[in-house]
Amino acid sequence: MKTSSDCCKLVILYGIGGLSDVGRHAIIAALEKPSIDKITVITSYPEKLDEKNWECNCPGGHTNPFNDSNMASKLEIVKIDSWKNDQLNLITQHFVGATAVVSCLGHRQPGWKDPELKKTGLIAYDGNKQVIAAMEAAKVDRVVVISSFGINGDKSWPHWATKFMACLFKTFQRKAGKDLEAMENAYTETSLDYLFVKPVGIGEEVVPVGRYYLQEPGKKRVHDVFSDKEGDKVIEDIVGGNMAKMDAARFMIDEAVSPKLHRCSQTLGSAPGKWD
Repeated sequence: MKTSSDCCKLVILYGIGGLSDVGRHAIIAALEKPSIDKITVITSYPEKLDEKNWECNCPGGHTNPFNDSNMASKLEIVKIDSWKNDQLNLITQHFVGATAVVSCLGHRQPGWKDPELKKTGLIAYDGNKQVIAAMEAAKVDRVVVISSFGINGDKSWPHWATKFMACLFKTFQRKAGKDLEAMENAYTETSLDYLFVKPVGIGEEVVPVGRYYLQEPGKKRVHDVFSDKEGDKVIEDIVGGNMAKMDAARFMIDEAVSPKLHRCSQTLGSAPGKWD
C-alpha cells in the first residue's frame, strides 16, 4: 500500500480558449497514467468539462471525467470565481502534497473565439502569481506552464511564423503578449523548477497521434508517449506547425511526473513537414 509520501498528486489549472484549453486535455492525459493517484483540478469554468465539443478532434470525443465512477476516487475539482481576486487562502490547501503543477491559464489570441476574455480579462499573470505563492507555501517545486513561442525574444522555432507571432505580440495581441511575458518573468524570478511549454500551433481539427516533437537546435527529437523510453530519432527539419491539444497535454503531463527539462522553455509541434 502506498503511503502519502509515495502518492503522485497533480494539480491542474485551466481557463478558456486556445492555450488554456490544453488544460482540459491534461486531465484526460493524467488519467491515462496509472502512476498518478490524485488529480486536483482548479478552474473558474468547471462547466467546460460538460461540453460535448472540447474544440478538438480526439477520436470518440470527450465526456466529463468527473462523471466516470471508475475515476471518481482520483479526481477533485475546486471552483474559483476569478483569478483577478485573491484566491490564495482557497487554493493553497489543495497544493499540499502535490508532486507537480500543470498550469494552463495563458492565452495568445484573446477575443477571436472567446470574447468573454475581453470582458473578464487575461489571467496568465494574475493566476500564475497566485499559483507561485501557493506552491511556495505548500513546498511544491515542479510546475509545467503553457506559454507561447515568440514571447520574451524566443526564437527557438526557426520558421517565419516566429517573427510574425512576435510582431502580433507587439501590435494586435499586445495585451496577450504582455500578460504571457509577465507570467514567464514571475516564474524566472523564483527558485521553482519550472518548464514553459510552447506549442507552435494547436489546431482543433488535428487528430492526436500519440507523439510530440520537440524543437531543438541542430536536431529534433520525437517521443512516443505510449512508450516508456524516450526516442532518439534525429529529424533534419523543423517541427510542424499544428499539433493536437491532447498531444501537447501529454507532453505536459510527462514532464510533470518524469521531468527531464528544468528551468527552461521547450517548443514543440507536430511531425516535421506536417501542416495539416
